[in-house]
Amino acid sequence: MKTRYKLLTLFLCALLAVSCGTKKHVASTAPTEAAVSPSQGADADRSVPAYVTARLSSQLSRGDESVSVGGMLRMKRDDVIQISLVTFGILEVARIEMTPDYFMIINKMERQYVKAAYSDVSFLKDAGIDFRTIQSYFWDEQTSSPKAWQRSDFVSLGGRTFPTKHIISIARGGKSVKATITLSNLRNDSDWQTHTPVPTHYTEVPVDKLLSRLIER
Repeated sequence: MKTRYKLLTLFLCALLAVSCGTKKHVASTAPTEAAVSPSQGADADRSVPAYVTARLSSQLSRGDESVSVGGMLRMKRDDVIQISLVTFGILEVARIEMTPDYFMIINKMERQYVKAAYSDVSFLKDAGIDFRTIQSYFWDEQTSSPKAWQRSDFVSLGGRTFPTKHIISIARGGKSVKATITLSNLRNDSDWQTHTPVPTHYTEVPVDKLLSRLIER
């Protein structure tokens, strides 16, 4: 489980790190032609839909460590992005929650969590990474993708298109971190809890201790 949680945390790091699109955080893989949606641009209707949910399957790897997990992606426009990671089809082992004010990782197996503002992590603050940066990639609102984040297999939902395949790659500490995310069954479902309460018996882990150990080395 420690390896699994480490990789899940690296998955969040990959999401955050590549969002700035700088050479410091991206791998050398060039984007495919399908990485950019034809619907992108200033004229895209960004008012609908307010909610998007999808089934998620992901392959996470770092060096010779890898793990496959399923789960759910849930998004409420300008409010929250939730990624629930599930093993054996029923057991939620971790949840990643990103809002305009904070990001949070909940490790349900070890009853621990990390919760912090983006500005609390130096490399995120320096790169200007925030919630809207992440949201723009999932909602297909970037005019181009950084080399580290390839998007393809676009589908229509609520009058606009969404990418259903994401390949995120970064090179840190001499190792390549890669997350392949495939989405299916996209819906405009609003019947879910948009913000996750942390159980009182969970232990908060300092964000610097956790993220700096994984990202900087």
